Amino acid sequence: MRNRINEVAFVCVVACFLAFIAPMTASGETALVRSESGFITGQVFLPDGLEVAIDLFFENLETDVVVVVPLDSGQESYSATVPEGSYRAYVWLPDFSLMGVYSACQTNQPCNDHSMLPITVRSRQSTEHVDIVDWHVPETRLVALSGRLFDGTGADPVDEAVLIMWDQHIVAVGPASELEIPGRALHHNLAGTTILPGFINTHVHNAYRAQNLEAWALAGVTTVRDVGAPVTTLWDYLRTLLDDQPRYARILASGPLVTCPGGYPIAGNDFPSLTVDSEDEVQREINSLIDRGADVIKIVIESNVGELLSEELATAIVNTAHLREVPVTVHLVVRSDLSTALNAGVDDIAHIVVDYVSDELISRMVDEDVAWVPTLAILNGNGTQMFNNLRRFVQAGGRVALGNDSGYLPGVVIGMPMPEIEAMESADMTPTQIIVASTSDAAIVCRQQDLLGTLKKGMLADVLVVQGDPLNDLRALQDVRMVIHAGTIIRRENASPRRPEVRIQ
Repeated sequence: MRNRINEVAFVCVVACFLAFIAPMTASGETALVRSESGFITGQVFLPDGLEVAIDLFFENLETDVVVVVPLDSGQESYSATVPEGSYRAYVWLPDFSLMGVYSACQTNQPCNDHSMLPITVRSRQSTEHVDIVDWHVPETRLVALSGRLFDGTGADPVDEAVLIMWDQHIVAVGPASELEIPGRALHHNLAGTTILPGFINTHVHNAYRAQNLEAWALAGVTTVRDVGAPVTTLWDYLRTLLDDQPRYARILASGPLVTCPGGYPIAGNDFPSLTVDSEDEVQREINSLIDRGADVIKIVIESNVGELLSEELATAIVNTAHLREVPVTVHLVVRSDLSTALNAGVDDIAHIVVDYVSDELISRMVDEDVAWVPTLAILNGNGTQMFNNLRRFVQAGGRVALGNDSGYLPGVVIGMPMPEIEAMESADMTPTQIIVASTSDAAIVCRQQDLLGTLKKGMLADVLVVQGDPLNDLRALQDVRMVIHAGTIIRRENASPRRPEVRIQ
């Protein structure tokens, strides 16, 4: 299920320079893809001589990431650039009456086995003759939602929209005036609602418990990033056990917190953490975490509590992780530690800074695209300066991601983190900015933007439907009508009864 980050060997500067080419993504924009990409070529033979524009879907069987290749009307031949891996290929007619797949049925003669054949793509090699000939009505039904839709990008909502899903992915989305609901689709008319991407909480703990994952998912938080388990926790094993259960939120994991001997949170909290005291230890321990499947590395720079992780070791950790294309987040709460973290090259800051942050530091964060996960609600006793810091960061164009540090701290919500959302609103973030921080920007921070965070063609179907308009009143996020996780409906509620109007005579 999760988008695994493949191990990348550092070969030489030249290899790094040649490491990028730009194929089409599911959004129709270009995206950088590693040199471990290959090519798929073939033809699409439409039934009955049709000449219509279509989209060809290449779905990675390991990561679930889809590359969408648009074909013009009358175009038969295609060439697609995709990361190496194993894929399946399929296409739909514009009215969704038939699906075309690459299968063993490679003639126009009757064929009963429509199972899609795996397509193996190797680095810098071409896989040819992947032809789409087999057209049929699939057993898995399409699902269609209609209602007001906010796609998570920050674009204006579409008041009357249609979203069409098949299996785990979104296959079409657009205004109802341009996209008809397929006749065979299971249609959910969601008038009076807002259709949103599933939320992502980028700062949680204790995610390896089924009851916590279920609480998050049923509230519409379909993905959580666990950024610190006790070093003794078998986090990779537990994640495997809990993975692929639709009623459980998807787990992105850091494994244990990384600090220095005698550093926080061993000092101060007596929290079992991973310690490093040399660059050799950094290489060994960080690579071991990534080998076990860490999606992010979490370091701790906490002044005035025990020993302090040095800038040199923090830099070594970041460099080691970045060579494996894994981001680094950092726990800190004061300005001096923020400077150290930025010098080390971290990717996001796991708490708001509670003392004054200069405009220069804020500009540096924005210029280097270092995101902030503020966790304002749990730090609310630290005064108003942190709200001012976040306010100026947002005004400067900084990227914010939702996170509330839930899991261990008593009283912190496991589910939809409304206290954190309300605290972000107190820092003058608009409802649109907060929802973007909870969806597309959170996906970018988690390096999942090709899979999660937006309602676009080719993305995983993680969907939250709420009654009312959260872009006007964020409290609507608590009135859940439907939650869909990777294409599976895990919660469906009837519309809340309308409150009677009170008239003063």
